[in-house]
Amino acid sequence: MQIEQVEPVVLESAIGTVSMPGGKSAFDATVTPVVVKVHTDEGIVGLGETYLDDPSGHKALTAAKGMEALGHELEGKDPRDVVARWHELYVHVKREGSFRALSAIDEALWDIKGKASGKPVYELLGGRVGELKAYATFPLSKPADQLIEDAGWLADKGFPTMKIVAGHGIDNDTEKITTVAENLPDGLGLAIDSNTTYTVQDAMRVGEVASEHGLEWFEEPVSHTNVQGMAQLNRDLSVPISAYQNNLAHYPAVDLLEANALEIYQPALDFVGGITAADRVATMIEPYDKKLVPHAFGPAINYSASLHVAAASPACSLIEFGVYSDEIDDPGEYIASPYVANQTDIYVQDGGTIEPPNEPGLGLELDDEVVEEYRLN
Repeated sequence: MQIEQVEPVVLESAIGTVSMPGGKSAFDATVTPVVVKVHTDEGIVGLGETYLDDPSGHKALTAAKGMEALGHELEGKDPRDVVARWHELYVHVKREGSFRALSAIDEALWDIKGKASGKPVYELLGGRVGELKAYATFPLSKPADQLIEDAGWLADKGFPTMKIVAGHGIDNDTEKITTVAENLPDGLGLAIDSNTTYTVQDAMRVGEVASEHGLEWFEEPVSHTNVQGMAQLNRDLSVPISAYQNNLAHYPAVDLLEANALEIYQPALDFVGGITAADRVATMIEPYDKKLVPHAFGPAINYSASLHVAAASPACSLIEFGVYSDEIDDPGEYIASPYVANQTDIYVQDGGTIEPPNEPGLGLELDDEVVEEYRLN
């Protein structure tokens, strides 16, 4: 089997623009997918995906051009030798950029390998190891009283944890954490994400409040490059420190593990280097008793790839699930990718459990008519 063409497809955000209370100031974000279709001479087409949060769409179009250029390096090669292909592409990417392209292409190669073997990707990674639950990222800009009201809706579904955005200053975060944490339904945990906005000193003060209220984790309190800062927070606070969304490939995990900087590792498959890199992160952290909780905010093909890695890792029992709207009846419905014909196969069941698709490869197929409706390139 040989790769004939790598075809990027840029699509409009199916959920429009969301006003997110990220970091120190709110910003407008989208989920603008860049799907890659890797065509082979045997007719098998692999699907992979990355995405951008730029409402203009310019970054997504640029990412697609990088994906197409990187794809030329694969023409004539066997897609089933996924690890060899990853390392060949990594040589180019580490010098010239475009980890998003590498990530999406890697997902598509695993999809091909699964389809060619008739097995879902999680079986190629060693098989499922236990029950997987989804936690709810609730990225809507709301005051504390409304977050508390919505928490009841999420708890009724069975989500074990609700994550809200922090990073708006010590006083603001202290008030929000205290108010929300003290009024959550029984059994629903709370996590915060400050999107790398704090200094170590300020993160320590917010982290003390988070520790006092027993939060599930404090995500990206400081820059991902500040390994010693994260290690200090992880050592001095009882709230677990989490990150890795902004780290590239699996190599940085060595320094983070040596420094004991994180309790929870959150690789983003659309950016870290796809399935290959994320699965290696999972393998590296398992003997250290660290947890894998993939950053999985985004569109469905990439989400399915994240599910397969999560289901096959003994270090993982939890995965992110973006609840993009409070106007739907069921917060467990996946709504970000109508161009995927079987989007409904991704679903949070009552009780909070979620499973990867069981069909060969990543288990998802495109609806070509809807793809054309959303297509930007």
